[in-house]
Amino acid sequence: MKTKVLKSFEINLVRLENGVHHFQFELVPDFFETFDNNLVEEGFGKASLVMDKSESMMVLNFTIKVDVLLICDVSTESYRESLNCQKKHIVKFGLTSEELSDEISTIDMGMQILNVSGYIYEFVSLEIPMKKVHPSLRGQERADLVYKDETPSLKDQEQENKIDPRWEVLKKIKL
Repeated sequence: MKTKVLKSFEINLVRLENGVHHFQFELVPDFFETFDNNLVEEGFGKASLVMDKSESMMVLNFTIKVDVLLICDVSTESYRESLNCQKKHIVKFGLTSEELSDEISTIDMGMQILNVSGYIYEFVSLEIPMKKVHPSLRGQERADLVYKDETPSLKDQEQENKIDPRWEVLKKIKL
């Protein structure tokens, strides 16, 4: 099933001439389920791709709009979050396939098919907030979650160093 879902994200590079090309992709729950360690419970949306292909590289401009189902980190309730992003990725033709940076990768010149599902999934994952908070809980700062600096002040340290006079008397006793 994995390959069937991801097959719709394949672009046949052999048939494409140099120039600008437009592609549309549907993002459905099956798409998100195909990836391991998935942050998204479920999602529905669209991804559009404008590809500018030349002899030496392709510039991929993605526009992604998706509603995802996330689990709140505070209450563990499910909630929907709308994610919108525009991302650019450059794919150069080379001798081997490798990731050069977050924005640039190379693929083998002989590669006939480019599957963009990985790029789309990565871009959606990067848009998910680091702290997932249900909308009903946003803006409510919980006192037990706020960091408090508890290093003792100089005055507190001096008070701790003072010895109770009752103990002073006991210190004078020689055993």
